[in-house]
Amino acid sequence: MINVIIRKWTKEDFPDVQNVLRKSWNDAYKFIPQEDLDFYLNKTYSLYELEKIFSSENIICYVAIIENKICGWLKLTINKDENKFYLSSIYILPEFQNYKIGSKFFDIAIQEATNNSFDEIYIGVMNKNEIALNWYKKLGFEFFKEEPFQMGNTVVNHFIGRKKL
Repeated sequence: MINVIIRKWTKEDFPDVQNVLRKSWNDAYKFIPQEDLDFYLNKTYSLYELEKIFSSENIICYVAIIENKICGWLKLTINKDENKFYLSSIYILPEFQNYKIGSKFFDIAIQEATNNSFDEIYIGVMNKNEIALNWYKKLGFEFFKEEPFQMGNTVVNHFIGRKKL
């Protein structure tokens, strides 16, 4: 049995998080041109941007580790203006996607939402990311809105969903 360790991230994890994002995006977002994926990744998750995320009091992140290798990243966001709790990101390296890491991350998201006095979790999922969309539906998320989401020059539809806790 594989031992999965999940812990809050540290600054030393930034390069490994970038690696998880790059590889998991290349696997999940084949419908977005590579140059747009690279542009968005380099803009949104540069070391400078990761430092801002790390320092934010409204963002909570975790990493999953198997055999001393970071293989997953969870990002949770408290939007105080909207008074909403977002499961912003779950990304897992493709070769580790059958180890129930997503479920462990989801359990943490529920716990963090509850600890922060929220009774709902919100998510956004690209409509062409059918595997993730079906997984979230299986977890009980209801999708109620569709918005455009831009990565570089590519615009894709993004479903917004919520789950009552």
